[in-house]
Amino acid sequence: MVVGEVLKDIETACKLLNIAADPMDWSPGNVQKWILWTEHQYRLPQIGKSFQELSGKDLCAMSEEQFCQRSPACGDILHAHLDIWKSGGDTGWADSEVDSSCAGQPIHLWQFLKELLLKPHNYGRFIRWLNKDKGIFKIEDSAQVARLWGIRKNRPAMNYDKLSRSIRQYYKKGIIRKPDISQRLVYQFVHPV
Repeated sequence: MVVGEVLKDIETACKLLNIAADPMDWSPGNVQKWILWTEHQYRLPQIGKSFQELSGKDLCAMSEEQFCQRSPACGDILHAHLDIWKSGGDTGWADSEVDSSCAGQPIHLWQFLKELLLKPHNYGRFIRWLNKDKGIFKIEDSAQVARLWGIRKNRPAMNYDKLSRSIRQYYKKGIIRKPDISQRLVYQFVHPV
């Protein structure tokens, strides 16, 4: 079972770029393909030849600081994405309490909702699972969830109307849908955790 959009992105990228899922196996050419793809996917500034001649092993051995020395504009983001790739093969990844706020990378709304759902002791009053196995959840306090999302994205004007518009975008992308028995503020992840 594919877990979440990020792992689907990795799988898709591996096929598109014809590279291994494990960065340790990458040739310098594969590293270049991955960097170009990551720049494009996440609209990062182009870093040109900063990482040329590095193999996947070299890349994996680098610290975040070394990434930032080579690419001051987005080294931290590239390093965070490489971390995701490295853990991409780890099947337990989705159930661990992934707090992407520490990774210094952009977070998608669906990831943020899962993050809240994985911490019921903190956020159970605002959002909770109705059926975790099927990926069905309910937003109990839409204003609070929107406020938390606004804080995370640094958008103080965030409200539930804007948030629900984003959720509806996920219908088209096949990430979230309305469950078979439709109820207000109840949604379902297409690929359950």
